[in-house]
Amino acid sequence: MWFEYAVLFVGGFVGAVVIGSAGFAFALVATAVWLQVLPPTRVVPLVTLCAVLLNAVLVWRFRRQIKLSLLAPFLFGALLGVPLGVEALTRIDSKAIRALVGVVLIAYSVYLLTRARPPTLRLRPRWAWLADGLIGWVGGVMGGATSLNGVAPTLWSQVRGFSKLEQRGVLQPFFFITHLYTLAWLGGVGSLDRRLIDDLLLCLPGMLAGTLVGLRLFEYVGEAGFRRMVLMLFVVMGAMLLF
Repeated sequence: MWFEYAVLFVGGFVGAVVIGSAGFAFALVATAVWLQVLPPTRVVPLVTLCAVLLNAVLVWRFRRQIKLSLLAPFLFGALLGVPLGVEALTRIDSKAIRALVGVVLIAYSVYLLTRARPPTLRLRPRWAWLADGLIGWVGGVMGGATSLNGVAPTLWSQVRGFSKLEQRGVLQPFFFITHLYTLAWLGGVGSLDRRLIDDLLLCLPGMLAGTLVGLRLFEYVGEAGFRRMVLMLFVVMGAMLLF
């Protein structure tokens, strides 16, 4: 029993460090830890509820960096994409999609890590709005179908040359809103039973500590360091999706 408590704490802590420092990947990291001792029926609602709570906290933390002009096209595209992703949920091979995404993440991240100067795409405002909306749509579809709503927008923010604060100001509310929207289309995560609340209470200390550590790491690293951190995290995510 104590081992189960420790795994819940560690999963919450490590996942929170990742989302606090990079802004994404809590669900993937925490799930990888919690599935070692918990059945999927307990992990899925727990990781969903924890991700919502963490993103709500981080949206408040980065509220001054939120620019509606940058956020709007991503959200508009996601609102159109999520229903399609949910509809495709039972019609596609999600494992194959995740494996393909893993290969793309590793290849793209290694490519950028080996370049002294990362390529930056400069677009006129109208084309930037359309491109951002398309990426938001892709994120919405992937979120509804595979829960990977953050991959495309995060990769795209690197290509667009967003600063680390611009990334957090756009991506944090994007993740929070699209996650809630996806839950609504999926019909929610079920009732908040006693076991789920107990698991959440065991996770909270680790999540709180991990979030504080992650935010300190975010404040400590510079722009180049943040970019490398995100790309290295993508390599780890890609490997986790593959294996």
